[in-house]
Amino acid sequence: MSARGARVVRSRKPRLLVVPHIYAEDISVREIEFARRLTRHFDTYCLAWRDAQHVDGPRSLGRQWRQFRTALGSALASTRLRREAGEVTYVRARVWQPLLLQRFTGVRRAIEFCQSANARMLERIVRKCGIDYVLVAGANIRLPEIPGVHGFFDVVDWFAEDVLSPEKSALEREQVCRLAAGAEGVFAVSEPLAEKLAADCGIRAVPLPNGADLANLRSVPADRVVELRRRLGLEGKFVIGYVGNLGSYAGVDFLLEAFLAVRRRIPEAALLLVGPAEYWRRRIEAARDKGVVWTGPVAPREVPAYFNALDVGVLAQEKTLFTELAFQIKVVEYTACRKFVVSAPLLTWERLAWPNVFLAGLRVETWVDALLRARRSEWRAEWDGLVAPYDWNTLADRIASVMLKDKVPAAEALPCVS
Repeated sequence: MSARGARVVRSRKPRLLVVPHIYAEDISVREIEFARRLTRHFDTYCLAWRDAQHVDGPRSLGRQWRQFRTALGSALASTRLRREAGEVTYVRARVWQPLLLQRFTGVRRAIEFCQSANARMLERIVRKCGIDYVLVAGANIRLPEIPGVHGFFDVVDWFAEDVLSPEKSALEREQVCRLAAGAEGVFAVSEPLAEKLAADCGIRAVPLPNGADLANLRSVPADRVVELRRRLGLEGKFVIGYVGNLGSYAGVDFLLEAFLAVRRRIPEAALLLVGPAEYWRRRIEAARDKGVVWTGPVAPREVPAYFNALDVGVLAQEKTLFTELAFQIKVVEYTACRKFVVSAPLLTWERLAWPNVFLAGLRVETWVDALLRARRSEWRAEWDGLVAPYDWNTLADRIASVMLKDKVPAAEALPCVS
């Protein structure tokens, strides 16, 4: 019997290697959340690296230099394994990122080199660790072509097709098709994205939305929330807030404008922004004396308390092809904490039509009306079940079911739309 065959006989679970689309430990990342829950079905490994995408800040030479150094450090890293109490083994490895090379070689050649080099790296890890299943979401890493190893591709977002040149759009689409072609199965983060993949690329993807840790979100002691609001100076305030990564797409400029208009109607209103927001630092700092509280990054274990400290959650992303095909998990997290939400009318939430989510076009007057309506509204107990299908554990069971071929769920059965 081969060494691989002997290992399979001894192992209680098949071995799974998860490759996230971005690696970070200070924010929630879709595939890392899946990796932590898939330990019930697999002996789970997760690829880890220094990711230049996670270097926060406004566009500047300083940020570009930090990104370059991060990508260089990743390319020079040696392979190390670290097993955590949650039973996920993190594999720190050398990962090449196009940002390091594209100025010298052009984007296409940089991507091709990185995909080729990273594929060899991944193949070595798969063979060394005896991996049976691979779930890849990163566009810079191709699935290994090893007999007996089952590969799956997770499409977590769509590129900015509506603003890229036709040549760059064609390149991005080509990369998606190439990665999907080597997979036994494909997942998509939303039903609209699955429809897009089918129409544009002929890819049949299983819709699998983002999830939330419902137990943690709903188990924060009330006195802890009271203390947090006191510490932040939010006692007696009507707290409007956003919790998460406040990147360039988050619409913080509009949020500030709408909030200042609301404050003229509700003097005790406060705007709480929780998470990295270097892109918006100057605008936020200029509004700190006008009722705006910005915490900066918060440890993941502390995040549930901040969701519970809100009165109303907000989502001010503009309607673009990227946001229309995404699944905004913030709305699920707000709802899990029994909060009303004011959101831009994005496609997924138009389809879901949850009763606690007030959709409002990005006009200040419209948002003021929606926020005032949210303040007057009362939660109904029957809405508590809205988020049940979006628990990370439930979604991990679904993804394992597809990968292990216990039962392949129909796309309509997955909770991307109702």
